[in-house]
Amino acid sequence: MQSKRSTASAIAIPSKHPAEIYIGGAGDESSRLVLSYAEARRDAVRGKRQVHYLPHWKITAARQLAAELTGAGHPLALIGHSWGADTVLRAAGASDAEVFIVGADPVAKPVSRITARDGRPASAALVLHVDAEPPAYDRSDYVKAAGYLTGGGVPRAFRFADTRIAAVLNHWNFRGMMQTKGSDGLSAEDLLAGFPDRLSRTAG
Repeated sequence: MQSKRSTASAIAIPSKHPAEIYIGGAGDESSRLVLSYAEARRDAVRGKRQVHYLPHWKITAARQLAAELTGAGHPLALIGHSWGADTVLRAAGASDAEVFIVGADPVAKPVSRITARDGRPASAALVLHVDAEPPAYDRSDYVKAAGYLTGGGVPRAFRFADTRIAAVLNHWNFRGMMQTKGSDGLSAEDLLAGFPDRLSRTAG
């Protein structure tokens, strides 16, 4: 894991269970790459934290859910794959409280680049970029490349993320990205498991 920033503002630790919102990329409702991960995650942490899922195109719903959860005092992590990571940035902008943002092989949507809505949200306490670098291209990587050409590449918030993990994986492998460990031995899953306590202790 490569850190571009040595400090981050501390995340407050409210008494309520943390919440995680997973946002799938294009076609995720069919491929279920993120949806199935979120369902398994919900079962694994039941009673300990909330887990929600939305497709990338439900931007308004994502913003409302993020605002409701943080407004109720839940520490919030927003995790998005491909175009879902673009939606994560839009959802984070609706939160007044600090949030943890994870982009798994993020791709900017054309409208986000045109309107400059792909920058770092003010609420972002920590931004993690899991960057998939495939050993050999498959169909998912060509789809990603097409998205890059139309959308402008990686959203700015992730290009200048606090932390980057390089994952030798194809674009479709969301689960693998979440489990890939960085140079410090921590994966996105590890950071989520320690959220918000670990982040608050290491920040600042």
